[in-house]
Amino acid sequence: MTRRHAIPAPVPRAPARGGRLTAWLRRTHGPVNGVVTLDRRHLYILPTRSGAGFAVLLLAMLVTSLNYEISLGFALTFLLAGIGMSCMWSAYRNLLDLTVSAGPVEPAFVGDSVVFALHVDNQDGAARIGVEARTRLSDGLVPAASLTLDAMAGGALPVRLPATRRGRLALPRVTIFSRFPFGLFRVWSYADLALSAIVYPAPEVNPPPLPLAPQSDDADDGAVTVASDDGIDQLRKYRPGDPLHRIAWKHSARTGKWLSRSGHTPRRPTCWIDWAALPVSMNTEARLSRLCAWVLAAGDATEIGLRLPGIEIPPGYGASHRRTCLEALALWPERRMP
Repeated sequence: MTRRHAIPAPVPRAPARGGRLTAWLRRTHGPVNGVVTLDRRHLYILPTRSGAGFAVLLLAMLVTSLNYEISLGFALTFLLAGIGMSCMWSAYRNLLDLTVSAGPVEPAFVGDSVVFALHVDNQDGAARIGVEARTRLSDGLVPAASLTLDAMAGGALPVRLPATRRGRLALPRVTIFSRFPFGLFRVWSYADLALSAIVYPAPEVNPPPLPLAPQSDDADDGAVTVASDDGIDQLRKYRPGDPLHRIAWKHSARTGKWLSRSGHTPRRPTCWIDWAALPVSMNTEARLSRLCAWVLAAGDATEIGLRLPGIEIPPGYGASHRRTCLEALALWPERRMP
């Protein structure tokens, strides 16, 4: 009989020392009740290039003072070393116990920048100087905004991200850092905030005019409604045969006489912005760009309705309705009607 030997399970290898260090430095620092606190366990500090050059200079001064037994050289070296240690503590203290929370964020169009506002609070009696924020998506050509906080004060720290594609743009891990004072040391921490912004399609440049169609008033036998010259309806004595919707009920009840409106009630023209009405040769992003341009061109003077494949928004007007249409364009086809 042949014996079956059990195959030993593979022994998991411990991660490399460098991998452990990277994982430890980049461990998740999520918010507690929406607030991230930069405590001692999540603050890191390293010398900058200027700090490394300063350390080399101190070493050269120390070696020179030892070789030539220069007492003033020793005194100057130790004085500068003490200043450097004080700078290191001041840099570490500059970010210690700051709290970071998510602030307001405004939507943007493709090609613009999305600005995430982080609210930073200083609950200490000392001022905080030169606090900056950056993400992996931040443009290196644009310097990070700097924030200075007085004692027991708060402020907004903007984080700018390029809007390269429409849809929902989530805020990646934010690095909060500072080089105060003198730029010898860089102190940093991480903040993971659940914050996102809506990126609208880029509106088409020089789009065709809105596809307006005259809207008739059913009560007036197909006559198009036109506002009166002064924008105010004039009241007159009721005449037999006047339609009921022309009767000024409140004024009639107040005066005890039947009164009718002589002018026409202003009515906004209605425009349907329809995906299917666009040329077949246009691709998806070009269609969305034209529809976006039409939504913006309509303004508040025109009621607009939006039709997309799987989505239909009834006509309306105003900033809230316009924003609803733009969000539908930005998130299509993510948001479809069932």
